[in-house]
Amino acid sequence: VLGSCTQSPQQNTENSSADSTAAQSESVESVVTNYSINIDEKGRALRGYDPVAYFTDGEPLEGSQEFSYQWNDAEYYFATAENRDQFISEPVRYAPANGGYCTFGVVLAKKFDGDPAIWSVHNDRLHVFLNQEVQEKFLQDESGNLSRVAENWPIIQDKSPEELEVSS
Repeated sequence: VLGSCTQSPQQNTENSSADSTAAQSESVESVVTNYSINIDEKGRALRGYDPVAYFTDGEPLEGSQEFSYQWNDAEYYFATAENRDQFISEPVRYAPANGGYCTFGVVLAKKFDGDPAIWSVHNDRLHVFLNQEVQEKFLQDESGNLSRVAENWPIIQDKSPEELEVSS
C-alpha cells in the first residue's frame, strides 16, 4: 500500500543567499525547524486549501492569499474572509490533525505528505491522507488506527521526515 509513499517536502535548511537579511534567515529557520506542520515550498499549510471549508462546505476549497493568516509557523489560505475569521477564533479546531501529514503515515510513525483532496473528518478533526488507497487502508480499522496516531504523534511531531526514515 505504501509503496508509492514519499516523504513530505520540507524546506531546504541551507540558506541559498549569502546576503539575505537576518529577518529572512530567522523566518526561514523557524519554518524549517518546526517539523510539526506539513508545509509546501511556499510555506502554506494544506497546499493552500481552506481548512474551514471542510467543515462548513463539506469539501476542499482552494484558498486565496488575499484571505491568509499566519499561525503556528504556517500560512493558511481561506476561500473567504469569513472562513479566515472563523479559523482565527478557533485555529486548533480547524487546523488539520497531525500538522497536515498523512494520518496513516503517523500510524506507521512516519511523516508523509497529506493530499488535501483526500480527507475525512474523525472526531471533529480534519485528517488528510497521502492517497485514496492509503485512506481506505486507514478506514479498515479506524478506531485502532486513531489509537496508534494518538500514541505516535507526540513522539514524532518534532522530528523531520528524514529523521524518521533513518530510525526505521
